[in-house]
Amino acid sequence: MLALFEMLLSFAAVVVFAVALNKKTKINIGLCPIIVLASTMVWYSIFACFDLLIIAGMLYFALSAVALGYIILERKTLKVLDLITPASVFFLLTSLAIIVYFAIRQPIPMEWDEFSFWSIAPKVVKTTGHIYTAVPGNLRVTTFVPGLIMLDYMFQFISSEFVPWKVFAAYDIMMFAIFAAVLSPMKKRDWHTATPLAIICLLTPFLLTVYHKIIYVSTVYMSSYSDIPMGMLFAAGMLVYFGAKHKTPAVLLASALCITAECLVKDMGFALCLIAAAIIGFDLLFIEKGQIKLFILKGIPAKIGWCFVLVGAPFAAFFGWAAHLSKFLNVSRFDIGGSANMGMVEMVLTGIGELFSPDKSEKFTMVTEKMAKAFVTDKIGMLGSGIVIVFTILVILLVAFIASGKGNRLRIGVFTILSSLGFIAFYIFNGFTYVYIFHDFQAEALVSYNRYIYPYYIGWFVTALLMLAISLKGVSKAHFARAFLLLFCFVAILRFNSFVSPQLSVIDYNDSYFAGMKKDLANIDAAKEVLTEDDHLFFVSQGDIGMSWFVHYYHFYPMVLNFSLGGGTLSNDADITALSVPSYLDKEEKEFFTDNKMTAEVFEKYLEDTECTAIYFDQLDQIFIDTYGHLFTDGLSGVINGETLLYEIDYSSDEISISPMEMEVVK
Repeated sequence: MLALFEMLLSFAAVVVFAVALNKKTKINIGLCPIIVLASTMVWYSIFACFDLLIIAGMLYFALSAVALGYIILERKTLKVLDLITPASVFFLLTSLAIIVYFAIRQPIPMEWDEFSFWSIAPKVVKTTGHIYTAVPGNLRVTTFVPGLIMLDYMFQFISSEFVPWKVFAAYDIMMFAIFAAVLSPMKKRDWHTATPLAIICLLTPFLLTVYHKIIYVSTVYMSSYSDIPMGMLFAAGMLVYFGAKHKTPAVLLASALCITAECLVKDMGFALCLIAAAIIGFDLLFIEKGQIKLFILKGIPAKIGWCFVLVGAPFAAFFGWAAHLSKFLNVSRFDIGGSANMGMVEMVLTGIGELFSPDKSEKFTMVTEKMAKAFVTDKIGMLGSGIVIVFTILVILLVAFIASGKGNRLRIGVFTILSSLGFIAFYIFNGFTYVYIFHDFQAEALVSYNRYIYPYYIGWFVTALLMLAISLKGVSKAHFARAFLLLFCFVAILRFNSFVSPQLSVIDYNDSYFAGMKKDLANIDAAKEVLTEDDHLFFVSQGDIGMSWFVHYYHFYPMVLNFSLGGGTLSNDADITALSVPSYLDKEEKEFFTDNKMTAEVFEKYLEDTECTAIYFDQLDQIFIDTYGHLFTDGLSGVINGETLLYEIDYSSDEISISPMEMEVVK
């Protein structure tokens, strides 16, 4: 249970920072956790760009110790009872529960993209102590922004080794911090309002992403994918800004940090964070009546200055990562490629021009029509299609508007208009990506449509809940609004129960879900007992389309760094792609392999030239046996009979010898 203790210690640092932030700035304690976590993402990302992650971690925990010392020194003036609110209690209980639960159940990655990036990247970073862009050859994808990976690294930093379930726990803790921000307006006396609101928050990732009845385990809270966290962080800056009663410099700076963190989650997060910045900036300029300060500036100049900060911070993050990619990988972040081979700015300008042009291309017209139809007909989540979700959000905002006092109605009304316009802009922007980046067959099918759209719905929905919470705080006459909240909570629970059974969710998932993956992991661990760090492994998985290669690379890492070939079906007719040829081979060797089929003779030469020392079998078929079986001393009977999955390659004689290695096979 060492991993549990390490995770609790890391979580304690977050709590300490949150309490110290509340004490120093008077920011609502319910808003402090997400501010701390967003700042953590920015902090580690900055150091990562200079490949200084170890220093970042040492300074981070040193500062947490300083923050603890500050709390101890100020303990006499620290009002502990004021720290106990529905939001803070919710954050502590849910975070501790998920940490302990995952420590006991120990879930592992299961999805394709987790092995191609979202789970292997944290493993590479933790294992090497370097940002993944500085460790060439370990990942097929290296240009993704590092925010979420850095959040996980903070929780992994004091670990003795990489722990997979900490990735899930880190992202869940961030989501719980978002939900705590929604509950932040609630006082102790508002528990009857905070409870249904908390339930709706916890169900939000299901309500807005699960669009058909689940017959397998739902991994909403056991996923390292970035889409749901991106949607949550889209709301973060707005939650901090609108949730704070007074727009102090600390609140505005915190909002800017949350917006910047959103920019660091995924490339599409840059578009979302600019929408959030625009909404906050407009409210700050035209709605907010309080005194605003920025250093010596006050009033309108200070407001304009903060607007520049809100927009400038994510731009700095965007261009900073672009500079990092240029330096470490020699690639341009602005060249997005795609079917039209356009840069990012060119794509937006071209799309806007074609949008308002009477002469639209056939593909543009096709995508526009399909996007419009999908908004009405395609189910995005448990609530229904996009039009139903938007209607639901607008109803929540309408109830918040009616229940609010006069002073807050203008703010809610303007937010409703601006967030609706932001959604239209975001929807159109996604349409541009289908037109200019995706190939025709992908655009026609609107590939991954739900994953690209629901992040906006999530952030919009969560912010609407905050507006409702603000309206309900201490309003004794808003009985209809509380009735609406209870009714909506009841409907949300019914929808969840109709789509997901408890044993298919994170609440009580069945261990059989992980059985196949854990069997593979057990066999890999058995092979690693036999292999050494100097071994170069040739991987065989007949009929694999790539998934098995990524899975095994993830589990073998970091012991076996030289992981060769894999995927597809090896035979006399099999081509060797350029991706399968190691970069350390010279030009002539590369050309030889890419110009020839994988015959038995070429297979032997490939093993020798790439210096493979062992072969590991995941899936074996008759084609492989017929083509290469004669090269093995046992004719591959060891694999066929389930005695071994591992073979040793001996180059000591004139002809290479491939013989079975003893290992314990889990069947």
